[in-house]
Amino acid sequence: MGSRYLLDMADVLRDAGLVVLEVDGWGPRARSSGGFDGDRPWCIMWHHTASDTTPENDVSYICYGSPDAPLANLYLDRDGTVWVCAGGATNTNGKGQAQIMSRGVVPVDSMNTHAIGIEAANNGVGGPWPQHQIDAYFRVNNALAAAYGLLPDDCCTHREYAPDRKIDPATAPAVQGPWQPDPVTGSGTWSLDDIRDEAWLRSAGTPPSPIPGDDDMQVRLLTLTDSDAQFLAECDSQGQALFVTWAGPGSPSVDAVVAAHRSEAARKGHPFNQTGNIAGLFNCVLVGPIPHGDSKHTWQGDGVEFWRCVT
Repeated sequence: MGSRYLLDMADVLRDAGLVVLEVDGWGPRARSSGGFDGDRPWCIMWHHTASDTTPENDVSYICYGSPDAPLANLYLDRDGTVWVCAGGATNTNGKGQAQIMSRGVVPVDSMNTHAIGIEAANNGVGGPWPQHQIDAYFRVNNALAAAYGLLPDDCCTHREYAPDRKIDPATAPAVQGPWQPDPVTGSGTWSLDDIRDEAWLRSAGTPPSPIPGDDDMQVRLLTLTDSDAQFLAECDSQGQALFVTWAGPGSPSVDAVVAAHRSEAARKGHPFNQTGNIAGLFNCVLVGPIPHGDSKHTWQGDGVEFWRCVT
């Protein structure tokens, strides 16, 4: 049973300037697995309710009415009000693909125990997304990320996680205000890249450069010679590796890392290769975890450094 309950979540959101309503008993409310384990949550999941009813009805279904309740940690009303529904892990995501986050790879079918789930009020078939609801969505995302040690783009959509059965959030043409996400499906699903880029912009930070510059820290990783090592390379159109992930002993399962990395490369339109040859990794960005257990990432910020494979 997970032991971490996000009991400060209502205060975190109020401190971010949001209007917050607390559902009775929300703190210990959780799925059968209880709270979050270890340093989780690792991700913030974006959904829509696919409903056209009152906030009270939606919240009641999320907390009590569904046979899988609780369905989400938070409910975002059309007017930007946030209802806090559960402090532990919830049943908001179901089965889906592995996903790469800054703290590691969320394994296949494991998002429920790794993510804060947000259900936003919208029918998903063309109902308007008012600007104040959109603004609140990003404010919630960024407040939670800052409070729980995540990055603004440690978020995912339900469709990205479960593309064979979900379209949320949708639809892009119904989004009101200056931010306009591109649709990535015929159902108008919002582009996850657009969500992540906007989250960085609204975080008062700067999105990380994909390739470190000459002044960034370089570390000689001489331990990358393990005979069981696999390196998963996301390449540009010329075959030059851009991002390289270590997958080996002590790492998340190689299969999970491969699946997540392949999915990320496909989403960006980049080729994907696997290699065990360290010589091919010169000057590539290495994303964690690395062999001696340290977790270093490509992102730059407080307490986070660039690591390169240099020979």
